[in-house]
Amino acid sequence: MPITATMELTSSMSLFMDRKDHSIDSHFRWNSIKKFIYLACTYSTCLYNFDIFSKVCETVRIFDFVLCEVTIGMPYMCMDSFIKQYTRKLDCNKFMNPLLRGIAYGLLLQTALWTLIHAGYLADSIRYLVASLQEEPSWTRCYKTVDNNSSCIPASDLILRCRQSIITKFDSTSAHFNYLKSFMYLDRSILATRFFVIALVWIFNFFFATVQDDTLIKIFKVSFICRVFSTLIAIFFILISTKYYAVTAFVEILDISAPHSYTVSMDHIVYTYGIGFLGLYDFATMSPYTMIDNAVVIFAILFTAIAFIRSWIVRILYMVLTNCVEVEISVTPHYLLFAILPLSTEFLYAHKLYIFYIYSNVMVATMAYLAMLTLTMSKLLHNEFRSIKNIYIVGILCFLGFSLSVPIVVSMTTIGRVKGLIYGLNVVVLYLGGFKVAIVMWVYGVQRFSTDIHFWLGFKPTKFWAICWMLLPIVLLIFFINRVYSITQMTDLKQILVATVWIVFSVITVAIFHIKTIARYIVRNNLVAAFKSSIKYGPPDPEDRKRRRNYNETVRLRQCKHNCNILDDVMECNHMPIMFKSRSTLSKSSSSLSLTNIYETGTKSKIKSTSGVFEVDSHH
Repeated sequence: MPITATMELTSSMSLFMDRKDHSIDSHFRWNSIKKFIYLACTYSTCLYNFDIFSKVCETVRIFDFVLCEVTIGMPYMCMDSFIKQYTRKLDCNKFMNPLLRGIAYGLLLQTALWTLIHAGYLADSIRYLVASLQEEPSWTRCYKTVDNNSSCIPASDLILRCRQSIITKFDSTSAHFNYLKSFMYLDRSILATRFFVIALVWIFNFFFATVQDDTLIKIFKVSFICRVFSTLIAIFFILISTKYYAVTAFVEILDISAPHSYTVSMDHIVYTYGIGFLGLYDFATMSPYTMIDNAVVIFAILFTAIAFIRSWIVRILYMVLTNCVEVEISVTPHYLLFAILPLSTEFLYAHKLYIFYIYSNVMVATMAYLAMLTLTMSKLLHNEFRSIKNIYIVGILCFLGFSLSVPIVVSMTTIGRVKGLIYGLNVVVLYLGGFKVAIVMWVYGVQRFSTDIHFWLGFKPTKFWAICWMLLPIVLLIFFINRVYSITQMTDLKQILVATVWIVFSVITVAIFHIKTIARYIVRNNLVAAFKSSIKYGPPDPEDRKRRRNYNETVRLRQCKHNCNILDDVMECNHMPIMFKSRSTLSKSSSSLSLTNIYETGTKSKIKSTSGVFEVDSHH
């Protein structure tokens, strides 16, 4: 056999083995999947997800949540994460569809508002964590300056009344009055303390958001591990000390007789999976060939399990409290965290452990969450304004964040305003999320998107993913209409006004970008291009984009008439052991190999045997 043929075969075998090893290492290695889990768990740790299933604030059935999670949350995150993984950047996706640029700025607005709200919550958790280190925390004492006409019962007296089987209303407890003093009254000293802590929050946020991406991933990893292990330790101790309450709480959480709660469950799905926000971004630290569908499934299982355990803890603490205290107040997540839970721990042994777990968990999670949101926004803006360094963008965002946090903190004294903002945000994110999925899955096309996955990751999405993607815009539209209707049924005019202002502002902002985009293409006499993808969409390497344009997924399924080996762009069947063709010329010779039954392709498109006994046509 000629030396050139041997060299060609050796090169092709080496090329194929390198690609195979790279595929196995990149697609199925656990390093990238673990990074995705750290990032996704950090992204899902907003304050409103601290308690989901306890049914203290809202009635969320775990079965309804899992159903929405599987059919809505997971498909959306899989779609959003793959687009960023495929393009290897976080931008407006204008090359995928020009209309997505306006959607991206709408997502940026919702993410910015969400960041401002959580900056205030982080400052509150830091203040309460510091207060918990005192021998008598502030929520256990009564203050004469709060309301001289009201009777306040401190925690010590409350425990004595509980031992005598006397039921006390929660609005008479020291925890309730402490909450009013901390968040409802414009006390100068408290406002000054909150502003000071807010400033510290944004300073530390700037520090974390400007570290290297690999270091930031390690911070997310440490945050995730600390939260998981602290949750397991807390549930272990609380199960030992409250066996009866633990069993009862477990049964009540899994109660299937509770009314359906798809709308409320959808709110938590939105917060967890980034629907209507900028979403999860890996900061180019993961392998571009990570099996994103497997990673999303693993994250969903892990998140649901941890959320269930945390809600179990909250339910047990609430049951311990309601054994002696009657709660007649409408409980919000903020009120639960800073009024009910602190007082409920006073009825248990080692109450310092539980209170430290609650506020340290919230503080660590929210700090990492803020850093992720800030850096995600800066990455998007840096792609839009490349002349500005990313660190400058982070600095501007943190400065604006502190400046805008001041009115947010002051407005928190009026609960209706904050609720109105959150109601408005819940409506807009459904609108933006549904609009984005509709453009991707209906305009760009489900089949085309599935082919992108097949080309890039080597597998074709199952019918489950395709059906969910196809129906997702309709489902989000239904939830959007339901949310708008629920706002019209509200009785608080302040909440309605604030929610309406935010909805109108967000929709107008997106509409301005859409009008500008369409007008630009009309001027060019090419309106159709405003609804089509560009040839620049795809991987950053031009060669990869060229291969994608020429890619035909049916090639891998095509077989010759003799039903022998599979044909594709790498392998070619010849009724013999697979022959490999190299597209490059070797500059170095390899050692000669003793091989039999090897055929060369001649200029006449014939394959001749070395013995000259027979010949076979090279095309089947």
